[in-house]
Amino acid sequence: MVEAMRQCYDNVTLDIHLCVDRPVRYIKPMADAGATRFIFQWEAMTGNSTLAAALDIAQEVNNNGMKCGVSINPSTPVEDILPLLESGLVDMVDVLAVEPGFGGQSFQDSALLKLRKLREWRASARVLSGNDMSHVKFMVDGGINTNTSSLVTEAGADIMVAGTFLFRHPRGLSQGVKELLDSSCSAK
Repeated sequence: MVEAMRQCYDNVTLDIHLCVDRPVRYIKPMADAGATRFIFQWEAMTGNSTLAAALDIAQEVNNNGMKCGVSINPSTPVEDILPLLESGLVDMVDVLAVEPGFGGQSFQDSALLKLRKLREWRASARVLSGNDMSHVKFMVDGGINTNTSSLVTEAGADIMVAGTFLFRHPRGLSQGVKELLDSSCSAK
């Protein structure tokens, strides 16, 4: 599917979020298919050191010519991934506001706290360490609608992933997109 999308749309960003175990198996195939960014699930890291495994995957993603992102479940503390972000190998954090697995779930407010903490981390990183982390973007995925879009924008989200709200919108996809943009822009 990634390869087919790339053939049809050569100028679009293809962010691929793989919520799978042993994601390293998919790095080269996704790069060969034309993915722009490979987002792996933090909780899929195995072995003695989650951080070491995540650093290895992030390095491999970069070595294969893609940007790298990391996704965290609602129960994972944002502090767990900060050393990975500070490595400079990852440029996106996908904060899941629902449990992975299926659409239509309700937004979990814990995502707002995570976004605020990430925003504070990004702002303080330059002051504390001299490292500019403004290139690291924060995405929120799950439970996005006109009510939650303004909340996540205020909390620090740069990108929203909206599935059920858009694809089941009674007036169609384009109207749903317009409503989300309107609600998130009013929050800025």
